[in-house]
Amino acid sequence: MKESRMFPEQYCNYLLALYGQGEIPPSKSNETASKKNDIFFGVLNGTFFAFIVFLNYFTEITIRMQMLMTTISILVFGLAVRRLKGRKIIFQVALMGMVLSLLLLTVSLAEFMAPGKAGILYIFLFINCGLWILLGYKLKLLHFSIAGSLGALVTLYFLIIKFKDTPAVLNNDFWVL
Repeated sequence: MKESRMFPEQYCNYLLALYGQGEIPPSKSNETASKKNDIFFGVLNGTFFAFIVFLNYFTEITIRMQMLMTTISILVFGLAVRRLKGRKIIFQVALMGMVLSLLLLTVSLAEFMAPGKAGILYIFLFINCGLWILLGYKLKLLHFSIAGSLGALVTLYFLIIKFKDTPAVLNNDFWVL
């Protein structure tokens, strides 16, 4: 209404305050600032996740330190998810960073607990996929449900290949790569 200049600005402000029950609608500058903040938080989330992946796969720090840094990243992403709950895209970016960091942590944890044992890794991967499906269902994010389902199918596929190559299913060698 203000942009069309059909009414004087004071009258527009009065009508907006009257029908908005005293609340003045956000101006375009607030929306622009919000979009800039979203872009900044998106780049920050992506950079932080890339840093965590770099720490886990391209440095020679101990696995315990990697797991500690990944746990801290999960907490940071969790705080970002909580803070950005109302925003659509940036919330999902932070949520993806959190669940991908959790995936990195569980893979590291499986390798730490049982080095070279594929069965433990499969269990952790199924738990992660279940969490993704649950998050997708609870938050109504279809792509999380699809990613969790596809991840579970791929894990099941590799599990079936392992069963096919193993003569005895209950053989202790199954839990070794």
